[in-house]
Amino acid sequence: MDDKTMQGWLNCWEKKTIPWHHTDVHETIEKYYEILAASPTAKNKIFIPLCGKTVDIKYLVDRGNEVVGLEASEIAVRDFFTEQNIEYTSEDVPAVKGKLYRSSDKMIKIYCCDLFLFSAEVESGFSGIWDRGSMVALSPEARKRYFEIMKTLTYPGIGYLLEMPDRDPKNGPPFFVPFDDLERGFEQKCRVTKLFATEKLPPGLDGEKMPDLKGMVVFRLAFQ
Repeated sequence: MDDKTMQGWLNCWEKKTIPWHHTDVHETIEKYYEILAASPTAKNKIFIPLCGKTVDIKYLVDRGNEVVGLEASEIAVRDFFTEQNIEYTSEDVPAVKGKLYRSSDKMIKIYCCDLFLFSAEVESGFSGIWDRGSMVALSPEARKRYFEIMKTLTYPGIGYLLEMPDRDPKNGPPFFVPFDDLERGFEQKCRVTKLFATEKLPPGLDGEKMPDLKGMVVFRLAFQ
């Protein structure tokens, strides 16, 4: 990300101003878990970009999946491991100019770095991607770079769940991403299907701060 955008997100974590954070497991992965964990015989590996300290990570790991997260804020990463009472180690990763935090059982990895330095050259082989607040956090100007990264991670058959706000595309973050932009951005045979409108908003997202926000909607992206 550009320095201004990155610092803005880091400041939010420093001030504990994180209105997007869900304290409960997101209803999407409870309802559509099988999309992310598509392989019935092999261990699934699920990627969560800009994961924050989401409790979704532990939910997925408790069901036997390996989870790889990416987050710019070290505060968020450390909070996750501390709040979930999970032992971890950390090591420098020069390729992303950041760190890798890893649970002692090797089931959780969280890269602490700039999202735009990540790609399949760093980590690949994902069975699913849970994009709850990543794509929609980026401005339309930065979205092209995001697509370039995600294209290295997607392939026919991967499970991809994306949550987006139901709001004017000009407003954000979080931003609504039009279907045409999704299909054009991935430059693959990408079929977008609306799954459902979520029933619960994050506690910090309310009508006063975002009067145009009608709710959050979850989509499935399928690649051929």
